[in-house]
Amino acid sequence: MSTSSRVFKSSSFLLAIQLFQRSLGLISTLILARLLVPEDFGIVAMVAIALQFFETLADAGNKHYIIQKSEVTDQDLNTAWTMNLAIKTVMATLIIVVAPLISEYLGAPELTMALSIAALAMPLGALRNPILMLMARELNYRPVFVLSIWQKALSFIVVVVFALIHPSYWAIIAGDLVAAIVMTIGSYFIHAYKPALTLQKIGAQWHFSKWLILRGVVGFTRSQIDNLIVSKLFGTGQLGGYHLIRELATFPALSVIIPGSEPLQAAIAERKNHSEELAHRIRLSLFMMVTLLTPLTIFMAAYSEQIVDVVLGPQWGDFEELLRPFALFFFTFCLFALVSDAFVATGQVRALFIFDLVSTTIIVGLLLSLEDITLYTMAWARGWLAVMTTLALLLILQSRTRFNLSRLCAISSLIFAPCLVAWWVTELVRQLFFPESSVVSLLLTGLLFSGMLVTLLMTVVGASRNRIEETAHLWDQTTRLLKTLDERINR
Repeated sequence: MSTSSRVFKSSSFLLAIQLFQRSLGLISTLILARLLVPEDFGIVAMVAIALQFFETLADAGNKHYIIQKSEVTDQDLNTAWTMNLAIKTVMATLIIVVAPLISEYLGAPELTMALSIAALAMPLGALRNPILMLMARELNYRPVFVLSIWQKALSFIVVVVFALIHPSYWAIIAGDLVAAIVMTIGSYFIHAYKPALTLQKIGAQWHFSKWLILRGVVGFTRSQIDNLIVSKLFGTGQLGGYHLIRELATFPALSVIIPGSEPLQAAIAERKNHSEELAHRIRLSLFMMVTLLTPLTIFMAAYSEQIVDVVLGPQWGDFEELLRPFALFFFTFCLFALVSDAFVATGQVRALFIFDLVSTTIIVGLLLSLEDITLYTMAWARGWLAVMTTLALLLILQSRTRFNLSRLCAISSLIFAPCLVAWWVTELVRQLFFPESSVVSLLLTGLLFSGMLVTLLMTVVGASRNRIEETAHLWDQTTRLLKTLDERINR
């Protein structure tokens, strides 16, 4: 099987995994948004920010290390597993110790117990079978797909039942703990590999991982600085609304797009020593990402009020305007992640860290300098800063790999034009014929936009596939997927 086919098949499995997980996550969010108040989501946001910081410190990049190695031994897997378990156990202990201080600093006494309990998910998750890293390297995601279904299904049941019995932020924390336990136990059912405690290969792994850890700290600051500012300048309820809308905007990214693009890192790493093939794979990966992101971004920005009203409920109407700037953030969030993976896959972790350090310093300085700030201006500032950061990183990647950024921009215009036309026609029809009901109107709007978009895109891609290799690849993979689905339906 060709690398392209393996990547496409692996991406399909990852998309299926994340689609199932996030679909249940969306349903639970719909339920929780109607059971909990903004203050509860504010506590969840504070817990998430604190845990993400410590998880960032604990992330030694073991999976990235295993993926980029030419050969992997048991010692490599066991060392990665031992490092991960040791670091995350230490970090969980540290969280429990400093939880009262964090609670006092943020002015939320309930954070102490919430952080202490939520921190247990770190060592529990670190106990999972390290063979999962090797499966990712070999693009073998079928066993993980089945396990992920069990993980999310059980976690979903716990969250919903807990929320119905005792509506509070504890429902979300309980669900996270159950998810970590199920994934760890299940990982030993899908493969018989038994890890052993060893640090035999720690020197090589640490040489690779140290830049990823430093980059993770800087990346955390860049990604959460707006939440940190909001938590200090506004109340818990305002933070809860801001955080929830941001989570809604990045839902497609975290649920489908970024996990589904994971095999691209392995595919890029395979050709890191072949400059022409490397440039082609990077450009093709970015083009596929732009193709997926553009229509989602346009739809999210154009119909932000309807989306918030339907998904979260009318009680979140005060925050609905935030979804428009966060749609811009969503686009660059996904693109930045893929470009960063290209740097990691080609071993340019140090250069990526330096860029993150400089760009984060600029972002933090600009956000802190804002005067008369509101949630809305904070969201727009964060979105445009993300655009500038992503463009700068693309230019650096261009200088290092010569993937032909100008060609990428040119072929991406073939995607932008049909998306804009599909939106214009959809908006015209919606205003003339669709009912006032938010649910029905959003459903019909989504169906019309999707139908128009698919028709226009397939027309453009089909007409250009004989002249443009990127659109030819998109056409081949799409028709192959449709053929596979047709065969399975007709069995």
